[in-house]
Amino acid sequence: MRYLLTLLILMGLTLAQDLYTEFIRSQVKEIPLHKAIVVGKGKKRELISFINPDCGHCRKEWQALRPHLDKVKIYIFLLPFKHFPESYAKSYYIACSKDRLKALDEVLSGRFDGKPPAVKDCPLVYEHIKVAERLNVQGTPYNIILGKYKVIEGYSPMLLKELGIE
Repeated sequence: MRYLLTLLILMGLTLAQDLYTEFIRSQVKEIPLHKAIVVGKGKKRELISFINPDCGHCRKEWQALRPHLDKVKIYIFLLPFKHFPESYAKSYYIACSKDRLKALDEVLSGRFDGKPPAVKDCPLVYEHIKVAERLNVQGTPYNIILGKYKVIEGYSPMLLKELGIE
């Protein structure tokens, strides 16, 4: 009887995980990847990442991912904090920059902390915010590993392992 109960519990967990994966897969279909800021050259490993330029965990994650851009392609969506105008200016700077990778490096290294770049609004940032709202993304970093359709909320050293990098 105990074996049967254990088996039923495991089957239920597997079914729940399968349903969750299918839910994430359906959500990913709704994400306009062509509007993302795309960095990296990976063909087998792809990641959707919602970040905030002032988020310490996002910065830590970027430091971990940055050396592996030859192995992973990242679709970045910027999500500035509502009550922090600096994060909007930094997001505009990244989104409308000609060299977005350089802009990401500059902003996420803290170069503009306390002295945000003087830039105009960038409509792409508002499109990123809409995508995050549709997905109900509440915090950053928020990552979806494509292929596995696995969500990792917050900074986790396991991200590189899940991506098959480490």
